[in-house]
Amino acid sequence: MAAEFKPPVFPGVHELLKLVLTLRKRPPFLPRVSSMAVHGDIPLPLIRLVGPEESVHGFLRGFRDLLEKAEPRTPYVLLDAETVVLGSPTAAEPPKLKLLEQLCRHLQEDRFSTRPNSFRRYRVAKFLTRQTLTPSRNRDPQSEIVALLRKWRGQSLSVQDAAQTQVSAQGDSGPSTLGLSGALWFVRLLILKWFGRRSYGIVPEARWFMRRQSFMVPEHSSDFFGFAERLTADRLDEQNAGQLHKLLVHAFLEDLRQAYRRRLSVLPRRRGWRRTAYVPVLIDHASEENGGLPLLRLINDVRNETGKVDPLLVIAGCRDEPPAPPAGDETGTGRPGEVPLFAPASATAYSTWKRELPVQRQKLAADARFLTIHLPEPLSPQAIARTSGEDPDAWADLNLDPGKPSLLAQRGVLEVILVACLVAVAALPAARLQDYWQAGCSYLKAKPDAGIDVRLAEIAPGDEQCVGYSDNDSQIFGTNDRLAAAQREIFRLNAEAARIHDTHRNRPLISIIYFGGLTHAGADLETDNAVAEELIGLAIVQRQQNISVTGEHDPLLRVIIANGGREMAAADRVARDMLIPLAEQDASIKAVVGLDRTVQTTRRAIADLGRAAVPTIGTTLTGSGLAETSKFYFQMVSGNPQQAQLLAGYLKHLNDPPVDLLTIVRPERTAQPDDYVETLVTEVSKAAGSLTTVAVEVVTLPGGDVLKPCTKPDPRASGQRRMYFYAGRETGYSSFLQNIKEDCAVQAQPRIVADDAIERIVAQPSFRQQSFVAEMNLDYVALGSLVVLAGRSCAENRTPAPPLSDKGPLVEFCAGYYDLIHDEASELYGEAWAVPSYPGERVGIAFDAADMVVTAARQAGPEAWNRAWLAQLFRDREFAHVGASGRITFADSRVGATRNTAILRLPTPAGAKEAANTAPHCLFLIGELYGKEGVTPQDSNGCPRG
Repeated sequence: MAAEFKPPVFPGVHELLKLVLTLRKRPPFLPRVSSMAVHGDIPLPLIRLVGPEESVHGFLRGFRDLLEKAEPRTPYVLLDAETVVLGSPTAAEPPKLKLLEQLCRHLQEDRFSTRPNSFRRYRVAKFLTRQTLTPSRNRDPQSEIVALLRKWRGQSLSVQDAAQTQVSAQGDSGPSTLGLSGALWFVRLLILKWFGRRSYGIVPEARWFMRRQSFMVPEHSSDFFGFAERLTADRLDEQNAGQLHKLLVHAFLEDLRQAYRRRLSVLPRRRGWRRTAYVPVLIDHASEENGGLPLLRLINDVRNETGKVDPLLVIAGCRDEPPAPPAGDETGTGRPGEVPLFAPASATAYSTWKRELPVQRQKLAADARFLTIHLPEPLSPQAIARTSGEDPDAWADLNLDPGKPSLLAQRGVLEVILVACLVAVAALPAARLQDYWQAGCSYLKAKPDAGIDVRLAEIAPGDEQCVGYSDNDSQIFGTNDRLAAAQREIFRLNAEAARIHDTHRNRPLISIIYFGGLTHAGADLETDNAVAEELIGLAIVQRQQNISVTGEHDPLLRVIIANGGREMAAADRVARDMLIPLAEQDASIKAVVGLDRTVQTTRRAIADLGRAAVPTIGTTLTGSGLAETSKFYFQMVSGNPQQAQLLAGYLKHLNDPPVDLLTIVRPERTAQPDDYVETLVTEVSKAAGSLTTVAVEVVTLPGGDVLKPCTKPDPRASGQRRMYFYAGRETGYSSFLQNIKEDCAVQAQPRIVADDAIERIVAQPSFRQQSFVAEMNLDYVALGSLVVLAGRSCAENRTPAPPLSDKGPLVEFCAGYYDLIHDEASELYGEAWAVPSYPGERVGIAFDAADMVVTAARQAGPEAWNRAWLAQLFRDREFAHVGASGRITFADSRVGATRNTAILRLPTPAGAKEAANTAPHCLFLIGELYGKEGVTPQDSNGCPRG
C-alpha cells in the first residue's frame, strides 16, 4: 500500500505559498493595487522553481491537491512535461506545442465552477495547421479554405452540396417548378455574392487574426481566407516557425483574456467579474528537451511583444538550474551576476522582479517575465519538529478562497436590481407621464440640449398645460390642426436653415423666440388660428431667408416657439425659468417677439427679459404703460391711447346720421384686473368724452336693458345714432352680438365697433360661419389693416389688391405668403390652411417683426453681435423699417404712436357658406402708411383711395 503523500516542508515554504496564493488572487476591478495594473489586472511572473526533486515536485503536487479541494474550484492545470511529450501521438510536433495543446484540453474540462473556455482562436489556428488543402476544381480558388472553416464549425459539407444540386433535381417537374427553382437559384446566387467574402461563423476570430495581432504579418494577406491558407500544413514550410509558435501562444492567451474581460467596450461584463482567481498552470519536470522551458520563453516573448496582461500564472518546476543557452542564442534566461534567491526570500524576489519589469520588458529581455526561486532540501520530520516559525504548519489551514465577486456580478442580482429600478422608474413617473401625455407635453425629449424645455404648469385648479419652448417637431403645442401645421412648418424651416448654415458658414444663423399662448382649456373659445397667423408670418421670413441669394452673408433665421399657457397665465414663469437661461446660453437669440396679450404675467415677463437685456417686440400688445416696464420693449402696433383716438375720430367722421350716444361695453371686473380692458376703457372714455356732441356711458356685461337697443331703446339715441363699442376680450363677444341680433331681429341695428382683441376670433372660420354673425356687418379695430386690405388677390394672385398693388413691401409680403401656402414641401400647402382667404393682420405684423430683426442683422454684418445692440439700433432716429403693415420707427415712441390703425368692416356675406371668403374693407384710418417714399393717396376717412 502506497504511503500517504505529504507535501514537503522546507525553509521558506510558507513565504512561497503566501506569494503563490497572493498572485493567484485576482485584484478587484476598481482599486488599482499596483502601478502596473491594467484595468485592475496585474502582470504575472513566470515562476520557475529550481531545486531537488522532492521539494519541487512535492510542492507542485501539494499545491495541486490544495486547488483540487478548494471551494469554489477554480481552473488550474498540473502537467508533467515528460509524460505529456512521451505520450503524445504527434511526434513531429515540437514538444512546446504539445504542452500547449494539453493545457488547452485540460482547461476546457467541465469540472470547474466557471464555464469552460472554448479557446476558439487557438482551436481554429491549431485546426488549420493540421489540414492540407487539395487543389480546387471550383472556379472560386478560396472554396477549399471556406470548406475547411465550415468543417471546423461542424457544418456538414453535404448541406452546401445539396443546395447546389437542388435545382437540377427538380428541374423536370414542370415549367412552374422550373421557374421557381430558377428564381431560388438566382436569389441564392445574390446571397452568396453578398456574403461570399464573410468569414463563416468566425467573424470575431477573423477580425482578431487580421486586425488585433501582428504575428505572421496578417497584412501580407488580403483577407482572412488568405491568412488561413497560410496556416494550413502544406503552406507552413513557407512561414516563419517562430512567428507561428508565437501566434498559437498569443491566440491561447487571448482566449483566456477574453474569458477574464471585465467590460465589453464601456459596459461591464459580469462573467469576467465573477472570475476572481487567476489560472495556475503547474508544469513539472520542465526542461529544454520536453518543451517546458521553451514554452515559458514563448509566453515571455508574446507578453513582451504584445504588452498585454493575461490571467495565466505559470509555475514550472526544474530539477536543477537550466543550462546556459548556446552562444549567439538570444533565448537564454540567465542574467550575468544574478544572485540565486531562495524560498524564504520569495516576497523580496517578487518585489525585485516587479520593480525591474518595466525596463526588462521594454528591452524585450528574454527573461523579463521569469521569476526564479531556489528551493532547498525538504526537512526531515525531526527537523520539522525542531523548526520554529510558520513553515511547519504552512500547508495547514490555508485560505484558498480568492474572494467573492462583487454583489452586482453575482448571477441574478443585477437582474433583480434592474427589474426593481425599472418598476420604480416606471411606477414613480407613471402618473406624471400620463399628465404630460394628456397635456400634449414631450416627456422624454424635454431637455435644453435637444432644443426642448417643457413642463406642466397649473393654470387653474385641475387645468395643467404644457408650457416651455421648442425648436423642433418633437414638441408641438396646442391641438388645433392649423396651429400644429404652422409649428411644423417653422420647425421644418429651422432644420433647413441649420443645414444651409452648416454648408455656408459665412451666413450667420440668428434666432428669435416667438412667445404666445398656444394652449387653452377645453371649454375656452378657440383662438388658435390667430396664433397660427403670427407663426405663418414668421415662416414667410424664414423661407425667404433660406432661399435668399441677395448676398453671401445674408442671415438665416431660426424660430423658437415658446408657450406661456392660456391667456399667458404662466408667461412670467416661462420667461424667468426657461427663456432667460436659454438666451444666456445661446448668443444667437436676438429677440423675443409676440407676447400675445397685456396681462400682469406678460408685464412681469417683459420686465424680467428687459433686466436680462433681451429685446422684446410686442406684435399685438396695446396696453398702456408697457414702455415703462422695460427699456428693451418695442411695440409693433398702436396702443390703447391711439385706439381711443381712432374711435373719437370715427365718431366725428360719421354724420349720416351722426352718433349721439356711445355705449362702452366692458366685461365684469375680476379679482385679477385685466390691464388691457382697464386701460382701454379709460382711454376711450376720455377721448370720446372730449366730444361735446356725443354722450358716453360705460356698461358692464351682461348689461341688462342697456343691451336691448330695439325693444327698449334709449331716449337719447336710437338706431344708428347709437354706437356700441365692445371693449373686452374675445370670450364675451359672441354672446354680446347674439343679444343685439336677437333684440333687433326686424329693426335697424345700432352701430357696433369692437376693439382689436376681436381679431382673434375673426380669424376663426367657425366664428364667422355662425348664423347670427353671418347676418351682420362686423366692424372692428385692426392694427395691421394694410395687410388685410391686400385682400384675396394676395393669397390667390401673389400681388396685393388695388390701391396697394404698387407698395413694394406689401408686394414682397404677398409673394412670400403665396409661395408659402403653394409650396408642396410646406406643411401649410393646400386650401385647407388658407383661411381666411385674405392674409390676416397678424401674419403681416409678425412678418414685419421678424423682417425687422433680419434687416438689423443684415446691417450688423456676419460678425457676432450682442442682442443689446438691437435695442440701441431700434431707438436710432436714422433707423426706420418699411414693412408690409406700414412704416415702423421707434425714435419718438417705442409703442407705435405713429403707426396706422383702422376700423375695418367684414360685410354681411351672401350666405353662411360664403362667410369664410368675405374680405374686410376700410371704414376709417389714422396714422402713417408707407412714409414719404411710398406716398399713398387717401380718402377723407383716411383709407387708401382706390
